[in-house]
Amino acid sequence: MNTRQNVDRIRALYEAVNTKDLETIAGFGAAESEWLDVPFNYLATGVNAIIDPWKSWFNIFPDATCEVRSLTALGDHVVAQGIGRGTHKGVFHSPAGTIEPTGRKMQVNFCDVYQLKDGKIVRADSYFDFYGLHKQLVQEATAAA
Repeated sequence: MNTRQNVDRIRALYEAVNTKDLETIAGFGAAESEWLDVPFNYLATGVNAIIDPWKSWFNIFPDATCEVRSLTALGDHVVAQGIGRGTHKGVFHSPAGTIEPTGRKMQVNFCDVYQLKDGKIVRADSYFDFYGLHKQLVQEATAAA
């Protein structure tokens, strides 16, 4: 696939995320796929490596959306930058401990770096501001109490 097609594939991924189209998201996975949640140092591998992190995120933030502000590509690599938003309605098992649902709205900056091969994601490194997210869910809730 060429650079433009790779950008279109990642754009389609975020459209599927925003509509909770799990079948389309799962279709990005391949046997050799890897997804690294950088703030958690958590690596998912295999055909479900792309869908499983999104399913987990949707369980925590059922109304989650991603506003992609930029997509930049070089060959088989695509970088997506944007803002994730959602309402905390599920239990969040995080490196900072378990965070029970707060009902609080959040927004978090993210930068995802993808490597594609034949339209599939073979590697995704997901960077996001966990400190800022944690502060919105826990610290601000504590300060308001």
